[in-house]
Amino acid sequence: MKKLITSLFFALLFSVNVFAQHGGGVAIFVPLTGSFAFADIRGLDGSKLNTFKGSSSFDFGVLVQPGYFYDFGGLLGFDVLADIGYYRSTYKYINSSEGNVVSYAFDSLNAGAMFRFTVLVLALGIGSGVKIPLAANIQDGNSSSKLNSDEIKKSFSNAVIPYLKFTIDFKYNLSSFAAIAAGLYFNYDFAMNYKNPSYSRYNIHSFDFGIQLGTYFVGTRY
Repeated sequence: MKKLITSLFFALLFSVNVFAQHGGGVAIFVPLTGSFAFADIRGLDGSKLNTFKGSSSFDFGVLVQPGYFYDFGGLLGFDVLADIGYYRSTYKYINSSEGNVVSYAFDSLNAGAMFRFTVLVLALGIGSGVKIPLAANIQDGNSSSKLNSDEIKKSFSNAVIPYLKFTIDFKYNLSSFAAIAAGLYFNYDFAMNYKNPSYSRYNIHSFDFGIQLGTYFVGTRY
């Protein structure tokens, strides 16, 4: 029995090595999501305030993912990628005490890493990194203000948005060098703390859910 298991193990290793393809390349993805905002706002006495109710908004991005792609006979695949690009993140709230809309929209540089595992046509990905706001638009009722990157650093305790995301894609190979993909996109933006002298804590964060469309260009070699 041990000899049979050993023989099967080495046969599997041999078949993987024979049919394995690998090479550098790039994937380009466009996420289109709904953003659902949350807030943790506390008064100067530390008591939690519930006047800001989270609302939904629209987020999108253009992400370039250069890296290394492994393919084992079209059955299994594994990608190790950077995750770089532009992302528009919006946090929208309803101020129930005043009846107006409060929103924070950030135009950010996305910088992170992405790992993707593929079984046949199904690709599962997990990624993490930070979104670095380059500009922001803050709206409070009828008043609005625009901030540059230096002003954002002065207005928020942490001037970056850490994120964690998970993707589920269906991939269709056009050739051994190109493919297209479409699937689901889940993203969580960790809290940013807005420096507001009227509050002891003013954390804003969000969960994004939607779709993403993408394409791959890979230079494979055996």
